Amino acid sequence: MTLMVRKDMDEDPDAKVAELRQEFGGLLNDEVLLRMAREEQGGNNMAPIKKIADLGDKEEISIVVKVTRVNDTKKFQKRTGGEGQVRNINVEDETGTCRLTLWDEDVDLPENMNIEIGTQLKLTDCYTKQTDFGLDITKGRKGKIELE
Repeated sequence: MTLMVRKDMDEDPDAKVAELRQEFGGLLNDEVLLRMAREEQGGNNMAPIKKIADLGDKEEISIVVKVTRVNDTKKFQKRTGGEGQVRNINVEDETGTCRLTLWDEDVDLPENMNIEIGTQLKLTDCYTKQTDFGLDITKGRKGKIELE
């Protein structure tokens, strides 16, 4: 894939994309990484709004979903050391179902935002990942989870 970039970016965009690629460990494709690099330079590149049926692996997306289940928080040992936390929320729209995965500091969002079965959520600039359990959506560093 050839990356097209703005000539007025302050930093070398290829270097920034390479830095982000290393930071995210291959979880995101170059199109998403370039969008992130541009956003850090002050660009406004909100991810396109999609439906669950249209989601693919390693995409940056925005979507509106309805909560169908809020699962318990699980603790695990991180590869880098220390303990992490993960929590899944099952979500759907009229085209399908998937999971919203919350990591570490976000695992308390259901209680903090009064998220329960039937709650509509707007997920903005979040990321997708195909897993053994199906498609997951995660907030990432810059994503937003809001009540719709």
